[in-house]
Amino acid sequence: MSLKSETKKLVCLGMGLALSLLASIAPAQPEGTPMPPGIRWGSEVKPEKGVEIRSYKFEPTGEMLPYAVYVSSKIKPGDKAPLIIALRGFTGTTLTIVRGTAVDLAEAGGYILVGAIGYNNRAGFGVTALPPRPPATGAIPPAPAADRPQPPMVGGTAETDPARITAYSEQDVMNVLAMVRKEFSIDDKRIYLVGHSQGGGGARHIAEKYPQIWAGVALLAPALFNVELTEKSNLLHIPVLLAVGDKDSLAEGTKNFSDKLAALKGKAEFKLYPGVDHGTVILGSMPDVFKFFGQHVKN
Repeated sequence: MSLKSETKKLVCLGMGLALSLLASIAPAQPEGTPMPPGIRWGSEVKPEKGVEIRSYKFEPTGEMLPYAVYVSSKIKPGDKAPLIIALRGFTGTTLTIVRGTAVDLAEAGGYILVGAIGYNNRAGFGVTALPPRPPATGAIPPAPAADRPQPPMVGGTAETDPARITAYSEQDVMNVLAMVRKEFSIDDKRIYLVGHSQGGGGARHIAEKYPQIWAGVALLAPALFNVELTEKSNLLHIPVLLAVGDKDSLAEGTKNFSDKLAALKGKAEFKLYPGVDHGTVILGSMPDVFKFFGQHVKN
């Protein structure tokens, strides 16, 4: 076997392990799961009243990629509206965050709320999907249960190269942001970014890479494997909310990341939700997410 073929095989194997890992930590949350008091569920499949599923042509592949948009009725012609870009978790949809209580709070606060797919719903928003370093024994993370049905692919499928998919995922988010800023009158001092799980890791990456855009960032149970913060990190200059449930295997890592941000003099706020798991934190944290965003306006 050639070196090129062997390399391709190893890359594909790494991607497969990563998808297995992410599926194991970010299972789809069944509709009807109990929510914290005052939280409305909503659907990840069917857009609710006022939410539009749009699409645009993604030039690198020629495919039509979806994104979700909700515009508060409180926004009047000529108003400069605050904008929230929302990034789904692994196998989620453009509606993962653009639903339920998030839509209610966007309506009440006069926000535009937008969900990007990130090329497709397996891609990492600019972060290569790699598993954490294996333990010393060389064991690998277990694959998800064979009887667990995987949600369908949403978004682009033409590209199969992992590196290009990763880059396209980030590019899709930035394309959607540019289109929304062109279509609507957006308050450039109040543009926010929120992501859950894989989308939380992607939101961290995008905030780090484009710090001049964001007035605040919310990372919900974020996948932050092998992320190193230093005193030169751009994330230190952006207000960051980290939220996670105490029933989530990512709780400890999320708290450690928050502590490191604080130790480096970053603007970090940490929220731990008792009795909340990996999926429930998405909408369960929304009141705190919107409150946090409302407190921060970019200079």
